[in-house]
Amino acid sequence: MTVTANQRQNKRAYHIKPTRIALKGTFLVLNDVSSGGIGVILEKDGPEFVTGERLDKIPLELTDGPVTLRGVVSHISVSTDKTVCGIRFLLTGDQFDTGIQFKRERES
Repeated sequence: MTVTANQRQNKRAYHIKPTRIALKGTFLVLNDVSSGGIGVILEKDGPEFVTGERLDKIPLELTDGPVTLRGVVSHISVSTDKTVCGIRFLLTGDQFDTGIQFKRERES
C-alpha cells in the first residue's frame, strides 16, 4: 500500500499574523493554522505535551470575541530550529465555522 505525501484533510497556512495562544498557563507562538487545528512552537523551558493528550480549553481570539475550543495533541515535530506541537480541534456543530473563521483571520 502506497502512502501519499500529504494526507492532511485541512490545508495549513504558514504565512500568518503573529499570534500567541495561552495553553497550560504559558503563551505559545502559533506556527501554523488550518480550519481543523493549530501548530504551536514549544519552548525548551515551557510545559510538556504528549501525543494523544486532550486539551479542554484552547482560547482563540476572533474579531467577534474570544472562543474556547477543545483539542487533542496529534503530533510533536522536532527540527533543528524548533519543536512544533500539532493540535487537532475536536469540533462539534457550529464550531466548524469557528475553525474556518480563525484560520481566515490569522492568514496574512
